[in-house]
Amino acid sequence: MASVPLWLYTTAGCHLCARLEASLQALGADVTLTRVEIAFDAQLSERYATRIPVLASASGAEYSLADGEEVLPEWLRAQGVEQGVDRTPPARRDSGVEPQGHVMRHGRRFLR
Repeated sequence: MASVPLWLYTTAGCHLCARLEASLQALGADVTLTRVEIAFDAQLSERYATRIPVLASASGAEYSLADGEEVLPEWLRAQGVEQGVDRTPPARRDSGVEPQGHVMRHGRRFLR
């Protein structure tokens, strides 16, 4: 299944926005996220200033953390988002092989 496009209405330094992005990642949501900065657009600022973060789908459906984090998986399913997808690049997945170029000292790994 293809990645579903979603738009995240946000602003710089928004800790709730970072929390929502972490929730998407934890759910393994297969989405292509486009961040929309609201600070530079008066209409977006007026509409979302007290509601960010807001996720929006191509159909116009919106989700906000105010809706409750427990609702997010259901909202994503309704938008056709596959969940539980491992989006870690293959080179970064744990292969069980220790990285090269390090030395162990006192139980800690240090890069050379």
